[in-house]
Amino acid sequence: MADRVAVIGLGRMGLPIARNLLGAGYALTVHNRTLARAEELVREGATWADSPAAAARESRIVITMVADDAALEAVAFGESGLVAGLGREAVHVGMSTVEPATSRRLADAHRGTGSRYVAAPVFGRPEMAAQAKLWVVAAGPGVAVETARPVLQALGRGLSVVGEEPSRANLLKLAGNFLLAAMVEGLGEALTLVEKAGIDRLDALRTLNEALFASPVYQTNGERICRGAFSPAGFQMTLGLKDVRLVLKTADQLEVPMPLAALAHGHLLASVARGRGQLDWTAMAEVLREAAGLKPLGPA
Repeated sequence: MADRVAVIGLGRMGLPIARNLLGAGYALTVHNRTLARAEELVREGATWADSPAAAARESRIVITMVADDAALEAVAFGESGLVAGLGREAVHVGMSTVEPATSRRLADAHRGTGSRYVAAPVFGRPEMAAQAKLWVVAAGPGVAVETARPVLQALGRGLSVVGEEPSRANLLKLAGNFLLAAMVEGLGEALTLVEKAGIDRLDALRTLNEALFASPVYQTNGERICRGAFSPAGFQMTLGLKDVRLVLKTADQLEVPMPLAALAHGHLLASVARGRGQLDWTAMAEVLREAAGLKPLGPA
């Protein structure tokens, strides 16, 4: 089999991932729910496939980057699904943020056909995907991870391999996204506090970040909160809510109390209920401003 790679799912993350693989010299096949998202890639040299199975049929590695568990199972299973099309010893690399149980179902399905499954969710927003600066967290059978390694390294600034059970990567990704949600919650509370005391939000953010964290993630998300710069979304509120729900579901299964995750979930849910679901998830800080009697900075 030629070293052809397929990318299924050309959303805000999948499209730059596919473009980077083309730029790295890979023969590329693409599939998406709508052809329009793929037209530019096809003009640049990618091959269009009419179904996930067709995309997988001639590919050694198939990457999926879709919105949620249901979307991943939809492209993986059934007569037109990629599992049906993937050859023996070929590798499916699932890069979506999904619950560990979904990853286990996929791994079982691939074992049944002689193909292999690697979970490889990523940390990084679309602009980082475009710059090939994602951090990839991978888990799966050793030989499959090694097959996928050059492709994964072409997409990011770092790769962590966390075991042979794919669901371990998904669990670590959820833990990371929980930390990000907790960070947004903490930033929202702290910046609301200093503003009500009459301190400039941006000055406070810069001081606290330099003194305590020196983190570009804190700085970037804090500036969004300070400026009310919630659109266009780097990470959409509805996706953040989905991820925190998965965190709480997984924590419940493992009997791990996570009260801070529950608090962030409540504020994300309130934000979506107030019509902010399409904004960046840092807009959940607006709920805290409103509770403190301050006017929203971003779109109401």
